[in-house]
Amino acid sequence: MNGSAAIESPPLRRALVSSLPFLFLFLGMILLLLAHRTVLPDRAISEALSNLPTPFYYLWSIVCRSGNVEVELPVLLFAGAIIWRRRGEDRPLLLFFFAALFVGTLFEHLLKMNLPRYAPTGEFQHDPLNGWEIFFPAHFHVVSSFPSGHTFRVLLILLFVDRYYPRFRFAVLAWALLIMAGVVALGWHWSSDVIGSVLLVLILRPWIDFIATHQQKN
Repeated sequence: MNGSAAIESPPLRRALVSSLPFLFLFLGMILLLLAHRTVLPDRAISEALSNLPTPFYYLWSIVCRSGNVEVELPVLLFAGAIIWRRRGEDRPLLLFFFAALFVGTLFEHLLKMNLPRYAPTGEFQHDPLNGWEIFFPAHFHVVSSFPSGHTFRVLLILLFVDRYYPRFRFAVLAWALLIMAGVVALGWHWSSDVIGSVLLVLILRPWIDFIATHQQKN
């Protein structure tokens, strides 16, 4: 199949059309944040999550640290290696998942280093384990909070599990929702940081479906 025919193929066109609206929304959020360091509901949502019983914050502090990249990546690499050996036809999709994970993580850090988007202030900091990392404390230190890397990675993992380990999809969904709420409740992120990461994953989702469909045809 030549290049022009590939571009005109319906699955590729569907993937492009499906991802573009979310890309435009994501770019719109960046433009909004360039004009205003927070969007209107952010403070209200953070304030609503600021007066909960202390055990909630301890639970979120532990659960959200399980979403650190140094915890997730070895588990994903192990699971990916098993699938790589057993299902050779899935290798292009596996490569896409891991490329999206690495590139997406670098991209969100690049945004955090360049956008004038500061993390929630001290009044919203409710992390009881702040400064005490039980895993590797090697993180990029950035002052901006958009987008949420924890949200991006955990939703990408949810798509991975939904495809390869569907029996665990509801457990991983519950874990993802806890992390998405927790990063806001602990004061790591604004709610719009979480929304931005959701949009990033929605941009990628049609391309995951496209590669999966292409594998099945081959």
